[in-house]
Amino acid sequence: MGDFLKIALAGQLGAGCTEVAEIIVRKTGIKMFNSEAFIRKFVADSAMKFSNFEEYISSGEIRIDRIIEGLVLDTVNLESRVIVEGRSAFFLLKKEGIFKVLLVADDKFRTSRIAERRGIPLEEAEEEIKHSDEERGNLVKRFYGLNWLDPKNYHLVINTSFKKMEDVAETVLAAYKLLFKW
Repeated sequence: MGDFLKIALAGQLGAGCTEVAEIIVRKTGIKMFNSEAFIRKFVADSAMKFSNFEEYISSGEIRIDRIIEGLVLDTVNLESRVIVEGRSAFFLLKKEGIFKVLLVADDKFRTSRIAERRGIPLEEAEEEIKHSDEERGNLVKRFYGLNWLDPKNYHLVINTSFKKMEDVAETVLAAYKLLFKW
């Protein structure tokens, strides 16, 4: 595999970002980061107990999105082989030299996937998806003035509703190789 491989894998909740990222990691050996990893890094670096973290951020003393944005940008600047997946990938929309991918899926697929993975009723999964879509849209609009679902913000958009996640990962890697000469 090449020496340079940087992917921002964003997507709708339930479209399979984490699973696809894990497959790419398995196939390439690159490092994977997501919001949880960045938050854990922040907590570890600040010598804070993770259990106190929620109280700390709700106090208004810090802006967690700005901290995560900084950690994301630092990470992709330091690492030559990295995939940033999920919500954190949106912080790379304006960054050059990153292969930007958006995973989408139809609502029925997303709802059943979230309900099954989290062990919750379909109605609750629908609410979580609605909330997540709104939150992601607001984040991207607030930080970059962009529509998070606009395909012009990405090199590749894949509807995962009808695909195996293994095939989606292969498609991402093949497109990267073609577009970035990896």
